[in-house]
Amino acid sequence: MESYVLNDVEYDFKFLEIFVSDPDYKVDEKELEKSIEKNKAIIARARGSRKRYLQKV
Repeated sequence: MESYVLNDVEYDFKFLEIFVSDPDYKVDEKELEKSIEKNKAIIARARGSRKRYLQKV
């Protein structure tokens, strides 16, 4: 397989591997909810910073 260079970073393309998850896998709902809330807080903080920045400009 060939390798390519983009912005001085060399990439070796490899074949795609297909991952099949376990059909009995269950998502930890509590951890998922905590992650969603954390992401919402990060996004709100970023939007607040952006508003403050744009008000200064």
